[in-house]
Amino acid sequence: MKSKNTIILLFCLFGLSISSVAQNNKRTEKLFRTAREAYVSHNTDKAIEVCSKILSLDPEHTNAHLLLAEIYKDENSTKTEIQHLTKVQYKNIPLVDFRLGEAYYKMGMYTEALSAYKKYRLNKKITGEKLYLLEKKMANCEFAIQAIKHPVKFEPHRLNDNINSENDEYWATPTLDGEKLVFTRLIKGQLPQEDFFIAELDTPECNCKATPITGINTSENEGAQTLSSDNKLMFFSACNRHDGHGSCDIYFSRFINGKWSKAQNAGSPLNSSSWESHPSLSSDNHFLYFSSNRPGGKGQKDIWRIEFNGFSKQGMPQWGKLENLKALNTKGNEISPFIHANNRNFYFASDTHTGMGGYDLFSAIMDEKGRVSEIKNMGYPINTYKDEIGLTVNATGDKAYFSSARNAHKGQDIFSFRPGKTQQIFPATYVRAKVYDKKTQQPLIANVQLIRLKTVNSVTQKRKTDKKGEVMMAIPSGSDYAFNVSEKGYLFYSQSMHLSDVNTLTHPFILDIALQPIETGAEMQLYNIYFETDSSRILQQSEPELLQLVTFLENNPGLQVSIMGHTDSSGSPGKNLILSEKRAKSVVDYLTKNNIDSNRLTYEGLGDTIPVASNETPEGRKQNRRTTVKIRKK
Repeated sequence: MKSKNTIILLFCLFGLSISSVAQNNKRTEKLFRTAREAYVSHNTDKAIEVCSKILSLDPEHTNAHLLLAEIYKDENSTKTEIQHLTKVQYKNIPLVDFRLGEAYYKMGMYTEALSAYKKYRLNKKITGEKLYLLEKKMANCEFAIQAIKHPVKFEPHRLNDNINSENDEYWATPTLDGEKLVFTRLIKGQLPQEDFFIAELDTPECNCKATPITGINTSENEGAQTLSSDNKLMFFSACNRHDGHGSCDIYFSRFINGKWSKAQNAGSPLNSSSWESHPSLSSDNHFLYFSSNRPGGKGQKDIWRIEFNGFSKQGMPQWGKLENLKALNTKGNEISPFIHANNRNFYFASDTHTGMGGYDLFSAIMDEKGRVSEIKNMGYPINTYKDEIGLTVNATGDKAYFSSARNAHKGQDIFSFRPGKTQQIFPATYVRAKVYDKKTQQPLIANVQLIRLKTVNSVTQKRKTDKKGEVMMAIPSGSDYAFNVSEKGYLFYSQSMHLSDVNTLTHPFILDIALQPIETGAEMQLYNIYFETDSSRILQQSEPELLQLVTFLENNPGLQVSIMGHTDSSGSPGKNLILSEKRAKSVVDYLTKNNIDSNRLTYEGLGDTIPVASNETPEGRKQNRRTTVKIRKK
């Protein structure tokens, strides 16, 4: 609420005094007093009416123009505010130049804003924080002028009416497989209500309307959600709840037995007595990124991340190390973090990094240790003079989602666009597996590991299949992986996934895995034991698979096994037999060095005599170069 003292200060700031009004014209002086009193009393209609009357008598009446500029600023009528400020600009009042700069900046009129800021800078001695803020605005203008001259490719497409409605839709989260979209909808009414909805994507044959997510939605507001890669865990933001730690907290819900659990506060140290919101879970479930204004940050709202160590026996999240991402935070606000499924491409919104004004969207690269590099403004027209927040990108990297009110009559809607070539996104794919007993065909709850090869001790993900024997995991491109499934009483399953040279879209791995019970004569094929070309020397990336075999034999001390080597048909049959035998012996030697009794082990070379795929293709030859473990005695 503005007081009379506030109004007096307002005009003093502009280098004027109340007594100078209208060159001592008593009539306009009296009218201006009336207008000023009406403004103080929040009767803006009367203030506008009286100021208009003053200007009809004296078109250059400075204080009338300034008061009208203030009123239209309050009412967000920036064009009209500019009209009145320009009427008195010739009087060289420094703060009028600043106010014009602010108004032009707000309208995205960057050339005019920069000119006004420069004039203010020349005519006013500014230091400290005010100088920092002014120079930041000027830098933003210079950036924006160049960005508009060199726009990035951007063709937004409004999603269909199965997703968008007469209500506001925002914060779109595509599932890892790209089949569904989860989003927040603000249902308008006497008491506006934020709830979660889910809809099918890219299925023209399905005219499916978005449906509310029952179990999580309440009579309170929920929003800003993130999903785990298997779609069975959701973190989201909620404010002012009875179990909250601060003004806004992060909550979670789990999809168990076909339904979402009642949401619970995710607890400390994730949540604090401050504001926490905008969670984003890494696809390997290792880290939760979020925004917070808690103490210890670099600016106002900062982006943080915290280790997620799964759930306790009581079903509560277990949190580890908390860290501030200082490299991307500023003195201002950084919000809406999003970590892509590849765990490398990172997106966020900032009102302080150099941009177009308000909140702009930025991209960055995140390494394995959380170090941030290559922070870039995403450019115009993705960013504008308005606020842009809440960008997400699908796993394959060919579609991004954001919300906008660019069709004003339809409110806030969800749009998609294809990221340009300058926005390099490393694609990710996924594995979806169903594990069951080979004999009984019954689903198994089994241990699943995704191991990045060529890296020591690099188990990137550990999961368990659910009661249906199903599991789903993200697989970032750029590395080769071993995918292993194991369970007590069964031979373990091994699959190689070669993605080190993949920089484009790749098909998912859909696996039907029948685990073989341990019995005499049973065999398992190992595809992740690698040798130097034409040599029996084991390569380092074989270590995870070999250690898995060591563990299997340790857990089953009564087993006697035969290690059998296989090659492709590249060499002569005789040479392949000799090479395969030497390679099988190298595996046995590794096992004995790791305390497996040699009396339990035999080896044999089979060369290229038992192929499992065609030797006419590179992929087939990879499959044929394998190691077989056969149970000789149980």
